[in-house]
Amino acid sequence: MSSNPTSEPKAGSEQSANRKVWAIAGPAIIANSSAPLVGLVDTWAIGHLPVATHLAAVGVGATVFSFIFWSFGFLRMSTTGLIAQARGRLDEGAQRRIMVRSLGLGLLIASLLIAVQVPMYSLSLAAVGPEAGIATLFGDYFYIRIWSAPAVLATYAFTGFLIGIAKAKAALVIQLVLNISNACLNLLFVLGFGMGADGIALGSLMAEWLAAFVGLVMLTHFLGSRALLATLRSGLTWTYDGFRHLLETNVFIFVRTLILLTALTMVMREANGISEGAVAASHVMNVFMLLISLGLDAFAYAVEALAGAAYGKGVRHDFRKWVWVTSKWAVGASIAYSLGFYWVGENIISVLTDVPSVRAAAIGALPAIVWLPVVSVWCYQFDGIFIGATAAKAMMVTMLISFGVFIALVGPMTDAMGLLGLWWTVVIFLGCRGLSQALYYPFIERKIAESVAPT
Repeated sequence: MSSNPTSEPKAGSEQSANRKVWAIAGPAIIANSSAPLVGLVDTWAIGHLPVATHLAAVGVGATVFSFIFWSFGFLRMSTTGLIAQARGRLDEGAQRRIMVRSLGLGLLIASLLIAVQVPMYSLSLAAVGPEAGIATLFGDYFYIRIWSAPAVLATYAFTGFLIGIAKAKAALVIQLVLNISNACLNLLFVLGFGMGADGIALGSLMAEWLAAFVGLVMLTHFLGSRALLATLRSGLTWTYDGFRHLLETNVFIFVRTLILLTALTMVMREANGISEGAVAASHVMNVFMLLISLGLDAFAYAVEALAGAAYGKGVRHDFRKWVWVTSKWAVGASIAYSLGFYWVGENIISVLTDVPSVRAAAIGALPAIVWLPVVSVWCYQFDGIFIGATAAKAMMVTMLISFGVFIALVGPMTDAMGLLGLWWTVVIFLGCRGLSQALYYPFIERKIAESVAPT
């Protein structure tokens, strides 16, 4: 039997609306917070091996696969937006067709990644340039971890579906299964079986497939296994218009994500041009970025699901209500972050590093970090709004505009102010993203109820 996830969250009292927001944001915060703990467990386990090259190889491997897999994070975002809109229309058949298409596209991409793994490994080596000993262990890691591609991309689609139907607790279960099993398996293989980087890769591989299996079970629970099989065989699922809309949405988000990753990579390159201490301090700054994303991403997920459903059913009043309620909480969280960084930012830096030069460089850049949450909240929030409205082209265009500003400023500001100037450029970049998206937002409202995407 299919469990109906399509009952529409009506925009009632503000208290009821707040509960609906936190029903999504709360589990998302927990899920987001659990991921860094796995990295700490991995580092602790592999850091106890007598040879440091294993730790370095895992670091290189994690960086490479984060870039590879998250380049296809559009599967999560586009699935959420399309599913939320179908939910708003109370169209469970469309939800099934969207999921089958998203999973099919994810499996196709994963198959291509596996097929080109040898040249991709060579490109990864050229990009990262590790020493010979690290490169060998990285190869062991790479050729194991690449086989998790189908599971990772399928999990993106499953998570997107669950957020889209406002079942954030179910999405949390998938994330916790992934992270807890990953940590346990990595400890087993490294400390129990005496493996190194290959043990970390094997543990991650098994955890990612386990999470994908749990996601499949949840999908069949909410949409029904027989109905999904019927959808798989239906000619309506494989129409050109349905796939065209999915592919267009994904391509625009893919380009947008690559631009964002390029900008973040350039930050580290510019830091490298300052000093070794600046590079290390930028890693510390990235921890602050991670802390910010734990909370602000959660409210973005909420607006994706709630405003996306309102967009799908074509009710502008409800769309505006969910944008307002989620944004209110997001702005409140951003102010709390900024005040927290202002009061205890130096203490956080002292906990993260005890190297005097790194600590001094990070504290010098702290003013930019204090302002980062209240400036960046808008790009997080508008990303969620745009995903809910599947305004993927606008996401790409506004990112391109902001990236142009970043390119123009990053060199001069870094030359003039050092690491502080570099991170002020990051603040301006994220601020430009939010501002350009805010300027486009009225066009999204005008499009509500004008047309319905192919399903």
